[in-house]
Amino acid sequence: MAGKERALTEAELRRSENFKVKSDDLTSKGFVRKDLTISIAKANFVGILLTLPFVAAVITAYYLRNGNWGINRLFGNFSTEYFIGLAVFVVSYIVLAAVHEGIHGFCWHFGAEHGFKDIEFGFIKENLTPYCTCSSPLSKPLYIFGSLMPMTILGIGISVVSVFIANPLVLAIGIIQIIGGSGDILISAMLLFHKMSGKGSVILDHPTECGLVLFEKRAAA
Repeated sequence: MAGKERALTEAELRRSENFKVKSDDLTSKGFVRKDLTISIAKANFVGILLTLPFVAAVITAYYLRNGNWGINRLFGNFSTEYFIGLAVFVVSYIVLAAVHEGIHGFCWHFGAEHGFKDIEFGFIKENLTPYCTCSSPLSKPLYIFGSLMPMTILGIGISVVSVFIANPLVLAIGIIQIIGGSGDILISAMLLFHKMSGKGSVILDHPTECGLVLFEKRAAA
């Protein structure tokens, strides 16, 4: 990583050791390693650009269905309703950040070798970033599915609900959740557009960086 490297936690050091064992096992079986990692800053910036079409779509749908945005009613003055709305927004952001990671883990555990035992949650304090990681190899479809489900359920799902109930606060919560999936959608895009060169592949979460490591099976000579 560029700049001053952060100190790894005990959990990250343990995962790094476990990752090396699994990586060595896969390469000994004829898999070729390809790192698909990205800095958190770049993941957030580029990923947010990828979420803009989704944000534009839900805002447009909300406006076309409801016409009156209701923004003045919610944020027009410093009323009791304003502070309640602000409190709900902040609390929902914190709670849904945890739910976001939980959805990752729930989806990935179906393909994990030891189920939920291979799922681990943590928090990178330097970047104020919660995370979920799987310590066992996953298939490409399941990895992408598990990566995109939080944004789909919490972002697009909540935004669609806001369209039908005409609530701008719920719309704002949904939009933030879509943007919160920026890193997930970027990593999924990197994986989808990666040109496969082997006959099969498995994926391991990188133990310390944002992204994954793809192991592709060499074609028989």
